[in-house]
Amino acid sequence: MDPAAVRVLRTMLVLMVLPPVTSVSCPRPCSCPQPTELHCTFRSLLTIPEAVPKYVKRMNLGFNSIQKITDKSLLGLQKLELLMVHGNDIQTLHDGVFRDLVSLQMLKISYNKLKEINRHTLRGLWSVSRLHLDHNRLEFIHPDAFQGLTSLRLLQLEGNQLQQLHPATFTTFTLMGQFHVSTLRHLYLSDNLLTSLPSGLVATMSQLENLYLHGNPWTCDCNMNWLHDWDKTSPGVLKCKKDKALPGGQLCPMCLSPMHLEKKELLFMEDLVCSSPVIRFPLRTSPPEDTETEVLTAENFREPFGNISLGLSDQHGNEVDLECSVGMPRQITRINWEHVNQLQLAYNITFSVDLECPVDRDKYERLWRLIAYYSSVPAHLKRGIMLSQEPHPTYVYKQDSEKDALYYTGIKVNVMAQPAWLMQISAELQLNRLQSSAKKVKLILSTDLSEKVEVEQLQRQKMKWVLIESTNSTRKVLSAILGSQNQMHCNVHSSGQAVVHWMLPDGSKVKAPYSSPDNRVSVSNNGRLVIQSVSHTDTGIYYCIANVHGDLAVLSFHLTVQESSNPPPGEDSSNTPTEVIAGKPLSLPCRTSASPDAEINWILPSNTIVHGQDKSSRALVYSNGTLHIPQTQLSDSGYYKCIAINQHGVDTVAAKVTIIRRNGLMRPLRRFPSRPQSASGVNTYIHPEEASGEVEISPEMSPVNRQDIVRRRIPAGVAPGRRGVHPSKNIGQRLPVLRKPTEDRKHVVEGKRRINVSKSKIDPEKWADILAKIRDRNTLNTVTSLPAQYTTERETDRANNTETRHDRRVIRRHDCAGQRETRSPNNPK
Repeated sequence: MDPAAVRVLRTMLVLMVLPPVTSVSCPRPCSCPQPTELHCTFRSLLTIPEAVPKYVKRMNLGFNSIQKITDKSLLGLQKLELLMVHGNDIQTLHDGVFRDLVSLQMLKISYNKLKEINRHTLRGLWSVSRLHLDHNRLEFIHPDAFQGLTSLRLLQLEGNQLQQLHPATFTTFTLMGQFHVSTLRHLYLSDNLLTSLPSGLVATMSQLENLYLHGNPWTCDCNMNWLHDWDKTSPGVLKCKKDKALPGGQLCPMCLSPMHLEKKELLFMEDLVCSSPVIRFPLRTSPPEDTETEVLTAENFREPFGNISLGLSDQHGNEVDLECSVGMPRQITRINWEHVNQLQLAYNITFSVDLECPVDRDKYERLWRLIAYYSSVPAHLKRGIMLSQEPHPTYVYKQDSEKDALYYTGIKVNVMAQPAWLMQISAELQLNRLQSSAKKVKLILSTDLSEKVEVEQLQRQKMKWVLIESTNSTRKVLSAILGSQNQMHCNVHSSGQAVVHWMLPDGSKVKAPYSSPDNRVSVSNNGRLVIQSVSHTDTGIYYCIANVHGDLAVLSFHLTVQESSNPPPGEDSSNTPTEVIAGKPLSLPCRTSASPDAEINWILPSNTIVHGQDKSSRALVYSNGTLHIPQTQLSDSGYYKCIAINQHGVDTVAAKVTIIRRNGLMRPLRRFPSRPQSASGVNTYIHPEEASGEVEISPEMSPVNRQDIVRRRIPAGVAPGRRGVHPSKNIGQRLPVLRKPTEDRKHVVEGKRRINVSKSKIDPEKWADILAKIRDRNTLNTVTSLPAQYTTERETDRANNTETRHDRRVIRRHDCAGQRETRSPNNPK
């Protein structure tokens, strides 16, 4: 071929192979520094740009105003490897929005407004290894959300609002429908609202290298004991945030409750316990009863996983046949997997299950002779021939003489098991001596499981799960008044129709929906338990149990029933009651010690129960248990009962409160005649004209009487220096002018009443009566003192000094008035 033609052909082939980089322009207003890169940060974009080239591998759309990503926004971008949409206003993601991004390795959706990740949100991200969902508003993550993402290694969930996680939330693939496996190596859960974590959460992550949990309000009780044990077997995995600005240079997971462990490092707390509440009350006459209750866990309600038949024998002629139930796989001691290619994944799991075998005395003795050697070390068995195919496969297992050279007894076991995959090529059988008895023997069966699976098959898997909502606002401890109605809400979320049971305090179980013959107890379809008229027999722990195809969730509720706010019989409070003036605030403390912290409820004298979640303005319960009534009323007198309750017990204390009137004890009102009379019988009636100050001044009046009239014309209390009116108020006021009446006004003066000034001394009994009235009035205006523990000496002295000063002023007025009336008109001096 001609060399020139060869060169032309080569050029054409190269052009056919290269992407058409010039055929599609860079979307406006973005920039494309490279043909496979697109940068569109800080452009105030509301949506993802249209006409993005299909060959783009890296796209940065951070710090815009994008509110949603539609199912067409990323259509056809199969070569995209990096997508960054952080710092936007994305609130929801449509199902399948990432379905075409099969090559994407990193997705960053940080600092948006996402609230939920559902099962289909992340579908299609089969190659993603780094997923950043931090600093959103996530409250719920579907337990099946990451199923099939077998390449996922880093998950960033810091700074969200997560309060609860399913044990299998971070599972990326499931084997045999039972073994949940997570491929995560780096998990960030810091700065959320988590108070506890299920132990099964980290059990799925055999390759975890970094776990961050700081910044959560951890409850350090017995439910978190597993974390300390796990940290010993996985040292260095749980990390602290490094920051030189922080005390100690780092921030680690800290306890928020119980109160005595607040601000303590979670990992430093060994032997975390759960305990019933005890109210710390200084005047308590008797210690609380020890009523601590053990709370059952989900393992106590789990149904057998399967069943197995064992025909055991040894070389010494010992034989025994056992029918055993198989518990759920309780421990994965080792798990390995690897991608054989893009289409297949190979795995190997070592796990164990518990076998529970009922026996009689004869079987127990024969079994003991046969397998007692293997309580500290297991017997290693190898699978042999199949004995039968129907009705179920049955294999014979023989002891491995090489592995058990030191403890070889020639054990042979005929095994028939359901599910059949329990019968693997090799197995180990061991006696659990500590949990065995003459009526029930427990054995431990361990085996290896190896297989290759199609990646596409893992991507199509649907996990069966169930979850009972237990957030920081879920009321799991309740108080009720005898005869009232009570409700317990069991909000169940599941992958399918869940079967819900309630176990009552007497041990009986009811299945939803349910109604008792007398309609007193009922359970609705959604799991809500209602007791129409509670009695003392209803006190105790209730369990809501939800099941979906083998997955189980249990939530406990504790109910206490109280008759009233009065103390129990025999514990009548002999302490001095708390006295409060009506209208003043009332605060009653209720300090407790418990693990977890107790919820504080108060029963008021009206038999109304208030708790911390009530939003009533009439009575409030603070986070420390203190009851506060901002403005008391006389009807608030009576007993107040503090109820401290958690899942493990209850304690109560009653306190008596007396509300007194604002002005103290009111005296009965006296009946007066139509015209007021003094005690001595002297008429003290004052003519209206005199009272109004309109009395005309007569020329016949003496200067003393004229001055007296002038004083009466000036309103009481306005003289300079008198309390209540500033002296400057009288500056510039003219005194009345004493004018001689004209003839025209003479008849007016004569028609008006003249001042009748007595020449004799006023009866002393009259002034004694006036002083008594003044002292009574002073007593009514003085605030009644509170009990000694609430009144200070300074307040008492101030009250006494006020009364003394008041009496002195009254006596001084009395002396001046007496001197005026004893003076003669002819002798004004």
